[in-house]
Amino acid sequence: MLENHWYVGSASSQLGEAPKAIAVMDQRIVLYRGADGGAPHALEDRCCHRGVPLSIGKVVDQNIACGYHGWQYDGAGRCVHVPSLCAGAAIPSGFKVRSFPCVEQDHYVWVWLGPDEPPAPPRRIRGAQEYAWKQGSVDAKCSALLFLENMLDGAHPVFAHKGTHPAWFFHKLNGFKEYEYEVRVTDYGYALFYPATPSPDAPIPDDADSFTTFELPDRVTVLQKGAATDFYNVLHMVPTGPGTCRIEWMSRKRGDRPCVEWVPLEPKTLEQDRVLQESAQLNYARAGADFERSVPADYATLLTRKILKLAQAGRWDSGRQTLVQRKLVLVRQ
Repeated sequence: MLENHWYVGSASSQLGEAPKAIAVMDQRIVLYRGADGGAPHALEDRCCHRGVPLSIGKVVDQNIACGYHGWQYDGAGRCVHVPSLCAGAAIPSGFKVRSFPCVEQDHYVWVWLGPDEPPAPPRRIRGAQEYAWKQGSVDAKCSALLFLENMLDGAHPVFAHKGTHPAWFFHKLNGFKEYEYEVRVTDYGYALFYPATPSPDAPIPDDADSFTTFELPDRVTVLQKGAATDFYNVLHMVPTGPGTCRIEWMSRKRGDRPCVEWVPLEPKTLEQDRVLQESAQLNYARAGADFERSVPADYATLLTRKILKLAQAGRWDSGRQTLVQRKLVLVRQ
């Protein structure tokens, strides 16, 4: 769980007139827009009067009002109206709740949980404004790390995603194949792609047949070129607690006009992954991780752990050069 990063709070289309309760890490947050449907705000989801969640209140003009006694807070978290105070009585300066930096970008409302001010907006999602998308959200009873590693694991689709994943269909036609893919450390995490480049000096290709990225703190993009259409997914594994997470996903769909279609149902591929990772979470909770054994095909997931460890220690910018910058991984899958 990394504090000084942007996390997805909500899909833009799912934050309407009513306040919305969300969880990011161990924080309970309320998102709301002003009554004019404008810019979003993010506050601690707890009235400073008697602790009732603000998310069960309502929006009044540009403020959010607690449903218990009507105390109102502005977007900075300051209490600006107490109905029970007599005329002329000042509201003490300590009447406030924590506010979080909040921006809307690329079809999402983002929140920043760290104690430091964000140095820049969230990293842009490639193609967000250019493509037609399906978008949805799935809650999972497993850690964000487990689901993050799952999305970066290339060996599981032929077993876990019967009839739903391009890799499963490729394997059905061609069987197991040995091949070499390349992993490059980047400023934001790493890129994993196939086919590999001929040398360490070659640039990361824009047109690889298969291209996956991990971007701190929790984003995975998966691009698989196809004969008729490309398979392109963008996923954020948002931590909501020590053993829970929320997967915010977007999948490119056919269509020339940029748009976003909200999908309330869980995609079958995510369901298949979720069932597996929730079952694994039970074993990690009971036994820890000492039972783990790994093989060369696990290189990317083990690299993910190293990157997160550096970031947790506040050493990503200064320490990423200590990692192997380019790795060719021979696998059979």
